Amino acid sequence: MQSALRAVFSSFSREECEFLPSYSLARLTTLRIGGPAAVLALPRTEAALCRLLTLLGDAGIPRFLMGNGSNLLAPDGGYRGVVIRTTALRDITARGNTVTAACGASLPAVVRLSNSLGIAGFSALAGIPASIGGALFMNAGAGDACIGDRVVTVRVVPASGGEPFEITGEECHFSYRKSIFQGRGLAVLSAVLSGKPGDPSVLSEETHLALERRRRTQPLDFPSAGSIFRRPPGDFAGRLIEAAGLRGYRIGGAGISSKHAGFLINVKDATAADARALIELARATVMERFGVLLKREIEYLGEA
Repeated sequence: MQSALRAVFSSFSREECEFLPSYSLARLTTLRIGGPAAVLALPRTEAALCRLLTLLGDAGIPRFLMGNGSNLLAPDGGYRGVVIRTTALRDITARGNTVTAACGASLPAVVRLSNSLGIAGFSALAGIPASIGGALFMNAGAGDACIGDRVVTVRVVPASGGEPFEITGEECHFSYRKSIFQGRGLAVLSAVLSGKPGDPSVLSEETHLALERRRRTQPLDFPSAGSIFRRPPGDFAGRLIEAAGLRGYRIGGAGISSKHAGFLINVKDATAADARALIELARATVMERFGVLLKREIEYLGEA
């Protein structure tokens, strides 16, 4: 694989894409867990990202596309391939009541811009620490609001390389924490999001209230990947985990938050093995106590 990687590297200038060997995944994920990726690739343009996907696909080199790493558990042994981080692709523009955001743009930045321009419909998403690509992948949301509700079109490219094309919001098949992108056949390049006219001062206040609610109810003082599990029908995963007696429970350096039992936190020097064991314990205990099968929301990279 080394010779194939060198051939890929030589196809790019530093201005197009930077390649960093043996890069710690713990530095790239909000859980602060994970060993090194064989290579971290940082494409600077959409064209470079598309060409990189094509070259890696043609060479059969394993690759993983990520944004902010906010919903990701990376393996202790690292990743034997190329992790492509899209955060340099962060352009955001607005026209009328629509916002166009590149895949690496942060969702909080989209919320701030839309609020300042009086584009309503995004305030409830404030504080979700995702890139646009990651948010679309998971159909990220808070309460009953999801980013999929705002999507008009998405510019995509086959994950194995090819020509970009556009799909509609309906073709993304958004549902609760699900989208077409979870099949991993398509990579997000950018999205057009639609809002409606609003008062910037009202939107700012709505965002402030949403952020205050997150600070009050979520364990933001520890590294975390957000909710461990998807919300089961008619209930909440956090309530079931707490009722099962696991609030504050720890395995190694990983813990279930005592502030919100739906959150997995890195208390101190947690490993992926710690986190995975705790996730499986919570799932098994809830199933045994209440007969509810919790579905994991946190994504596992490779063999986490």
